[in-house]
Amino acid sequence: MSEKHQICILCHGSEIRPLAGYQIVALSKCATCGFVFASDTPTSAELEDYYRNYGTSHYLSPVTVKRYNEWLDDFESFRQTGNMLDVGCGSGFFLEEAKKRGWNVFGTEFSDALVAISKAKGIIMQQGGLTEDTFHGIGFDVVVSIEVIEHIYNPADEVRNIHRILRKGGLFFCTTPNFNALSRYWLKDRYNIIAWPEHLGYFTRKTLKYLLERHGFKTVRTTSTGFSFTRMRVSLNMSRQKVVSADSDDEVLRRKAESSFFLRTIKSLINFMMNVSGTGVSLKGWFIKK
Repeated sequence: MSEKHQICILCHGSEIRPLAGYQIVALSKCATCGFVFASDTPTSAELEDYYRNYGTSHYLSPVTVKRYNEWLDDFESFRQTGNMLDVGCGSGFFLEEAKKRGWNVFGTEFSDALVAISKAKGIIMQQGGLTEDTFHGIGFDVVVSIEVIEHIYNPADEVRNIHRILRKGGLFFCTTPNFNALSRYWLKDRYNIIAWPEHLGYFTRKTLKYLLERHGFKTVRTTSTGFSFTRMRVSLNMSRQKVVSADSDDEVLRRKAESSFFLRTIKSLINFMMNVSGTGVSLKGWFIKK
């Protein structure tokens, strides 16, 4: 049976209190660092049961491929060993693009099926989470974590392991849902990002920087962009569409924006305002190992 957290899972502070207004999934907030996290800690059996049939989308948007290559353009300045790790790499979509560009690609995953899929793509895989022995002694230029850290009930341990396997001056790049998103303010606990035991930690720009800087990283930049009509409609039970799919509201708009100068301009303005206010749906962070 799951138990209540007695200390903050980010800073291990003891002053934590329930966050008002969240009954569907009980949340706690740390008075020391401000981190919000699920009040209950799942047991190993609960996690195994949940992730046994956990689905990962097999749809890869051409717009997403374009974004991947923009990130990879940015990562080129960090290339020394040529080694890149994607923590929780799913079906290996991102690493496929990196491999095309000559990176030595490594990944981790829990699922037997996803490990097999990624291995078939030429990705060197380790099954399970990061530990002190994960890819020991290799030295990575870049470690990537795309929509993973919110699933981790011990994020400080995760970041310590990432710091260990990166070379000095290497880059850690991560994305995670933004708890300060406009959608969350409007929907409260109806927002489908707030889901137990799938999501256990809820980051803001402030708490993400706090976590990384506390464990030996220097912040290069963080961004907060995006708005999801699909998540809004699904959260309000107005739609059953999959968030990542070829015909979701978000994907249709993304494709239209890519082919229209006017829509791209509007999207850029919205993202600019979201980033300035810190209320975009997605957080992205670039951090260098000191």
